[in-house]
Amino acid sequence: MKKQKSKRKNPESVHPSWATQYRKPGTELRHINGNYYLYAISSKYDAVLKRAKKITGKLLGKITEQDGFILSSKDKLRQLAEQLPIVDNLTTKEYGTQQLVTQLASKQIEGLEKVFGEDAKPLFLFAFFRLTEQSPIKNVPIYFMHSFLSEVWKETTVSDKSISQLIRRIGANREKIMEYQKLFIREGEKVLLDMTHIITCSRQIEAAKSGYNSSMSFEPQVNLMYLFSAQQHEPVYYRLLPGNIKDVKAFILTMQECGLKNVTLIADKGFYSKKNIGTLDKAQLNYIIPLQRGSKLIPYPTSATFTKKSWNGFFIFNEKVIWYKTKNKVTVYLNQELKIAEEKDYLKRVEAGKENYTMDSFYEKEPHFGTLALINNNNQKTAEDVYIQYKSRTNVETMFDALKNILYADRTYMHSDDALNGWMFVNHVALQCYYIIYQKLIEHKLIKKYSVTDFLKFTHRIKKIKINGNWMLSEITKPVQVLLEKLNLNIT
Repeated sequence: MKKQKSKRKNPESVHPSWATQYRKPGTELRHINGNYYLYAISSKYDAVLKRAKKITGKLLGKITEQDGFILSSKDKLRQLAEQLPIVDNLTTKEYGTQQLVTQLASKQIEGLEKVFGEDAKPLFLFAFFRLTEQSPIKNVPIYFMHSFLSEVWKETTVSDKSISQLIRRIGANREKIMEYQKLFIREGEKVLLDMTHIITCSRQIEAAKSGYNSSMSFEPQVNLMYLFSAQQHEPVYYRLLPGNIKDVKAFILTMQECGLKNVTLIADKGFYSKKNIGTLDKAQLNYIIPLQRGSKLIPYPTSATFTKKSWNGFFIFNEKVIWYKTKNKVTVYLNQELKIAEEKDYLKRVEAGKENYTMDSFYEKEPHFGTLALINNNNQKTAEDVYIQYKSRTNVETMFDALKNILYADRTYMHSDDALNGWMFVNHVALQCYYIIYQKLIEHKLIKKYSVTDFLKFTHRIKKIKINGNWMLSEITKPVQVLLEKLNLNIT
């Protein structure tokens, strides 16, 4: 019986003729994500397989029905260079980061233009170089000269003197700063509120006062209060306060200035006091505040009733079982995995003979291991809602970490209150840009592999080259191209 020959389709027949006409010997046509590309191919004998093996070479170009064959950027650049025996005025400028950040931060740029008019672009430039280079004022003109922004915004004049004058002028006008910030505050949204400190290195700052902070520093400082949007996942408002003011009344005045009513104050353990709670309740300001372990307000199950039946219920958070028990305004949460880890650590210290670590103290602290207690005054929220909202505090901590370790804005050398206020506003815009990139990485589930700093470093390698008056996009390395494709971003 004769074997029936299988009918194989001609590979050319599955592609349109406008694409296949460009396929020549030594090339291969590929259909990728709806687009046609032409690659160089060759063959080499494989001694193991005992046959010729195809080797895919470089990308030759892209094919479209409208434009036909489009030479790859690399070959186009080489072709142009070959056509020009003498190359004059060769200039290279950073292109990738400025192109992508200005594209992603269009809302911020539009807001600056709406509020500050002709000052908008110099303000954004300073914010951009604070983000990408942690630039002081004196270096902004240099970075601007080497950025393609100097070609895009040719009419913008930048000097260290003009930038200094600009931030003093902006800093003296809190109303304009507030007008800009209110563009990003939505009525009825949930925001997180927290405070950090900024060390000042000038004796001329009136708001700089000696005050205790978490770094155990008593240097002159100002306090920085921030609102972070839980819905938009970005910083939306800030206010500078004298370094010796941490009174809860400052939070209330802040709410009055920004006009928000539906705000939840999420503070740290050191914030709780009967006086603070009373003031917040009187002002009808929602709060979620952790209590120190061992507080008499916490409804710990007694040793006699320390069973799961003594808890009100449980929920799942990040694949972990969280038990909870509520009494009045206080809810205590139990993370069993954390409890086991803390008990193990404590018993290791007991076994090692560490001072103040005994079995008696272990039995005394046993109900506290693995717990978190939160007091809140919003009875409309479930225990799970309160827990999740408190855990969102990590967003604020990430924001302050970026402010201090990416922008290096936790120490200032400004010589007047107006300059300090203007400098802080520039850092606020830079922080907004940081969070746009941060959320883009989270959205595409890349934050575990790439940081914002990685994004800035990778895209900084994308240049534009000017050859005899023509600007050409430089080659983009494969790792950078892969990152851009994963983020669904295009360089044009």
